[in-house]
Order: sequence, then structure tokens, then C-alpha cells
Amino acid sequence: MTFVFPIRVYIEDTDAGGIVYHANHIKFCERARTEWLRAQGIDHYLLDGQFLFVVHRLSIEYRQPARMDDLLQVSIRASRCQSASFTLQQQIHRDGMLLADIEVSLACLGADMRPRRIPDQIRGLIVEALTATDMTKATPSIDPPPLDSTA
Repeated sequence: MTFVFPIRVYIEDTDAGGIVYHANHIKFCERARTEWLRAQGIDHYLLDGQFLFVVHRLSIEYRQPARMDDLLQVSIRASRCQSASFTLQQQIHRDGMLLADIEVSLACLGADMRPRRIPDQIRGLIVEALTATDMTKATPSIDPPPLDSTA
């Protein structure tokens, strides 16, 4: 299951050439992740104070530039879930064109800043998203061709 969040590029997001500054792609992804949780009925988890998610690893491949006033679509797809961390695939598109490919791994930390299990409600959301993703990736069953056409 893929979640998509629209983001408009403003002048504050760009460099002097009118192209989105590279670090702002990461901010766009963070906004989309927060909205993904909110759309699932999970209020901002930082207000709870019992746990937080921190970026453990992030990889980004820039393919095309985003520019001032572009309307971008930032997508999120869960790709892995462990007891205290999970990985998301994110992409940034403009009018169907892939601009950036991002993989982000997030770790769940308790108030003491030590790893802790992902809360059940959020873990359930991630597992549900993984199940939906796996179902969409399933290859349909195809009957093999006959071995001998003369038979």
C-alpha cells in the first residue's frame, strides 16, 4: 500500500538557481512520513513522550531536479519491519516523473534514548502496509507452455 502526500515547492526550498536544495528533499520525506502516520489516526507521536523515531540510515538518489512552484508527490511504501526498526521506500515525483528515490530506516527509541519495541498500533500499521505491498508484488500464476507441441 502506497501513501502519497503533495508538496508545493516554495522559494524558501530552492537555491539561487531556483532548484530545490538537496537537503530539502529529506524534509519533504519527513513531512510525508508524519502525514502518513496522521492519516492512519496516529497523532504526532512526539507529544506522547514515551517513544520517538530517529533516522538510522538514509540513502537518496537524485534523478531530476525539482524547481520553484513544482507540485510534488512524495510517496511512502513500507518495505521491512523488525521489532525496534522499520524501513520505508520513498519517492518524489513531479507529473509522473521520478525525481528522487529514497530509502530510510527508522529506529524506535524510548524516553531513555535506548532502542525499544515499536508500539503495537504503529507496528500493526506497518505490517498491514507490508502485507498490502506484498500482495501487489505477487506474480500471477501462469501455466507453463506445453513441453512438446507434437503430442
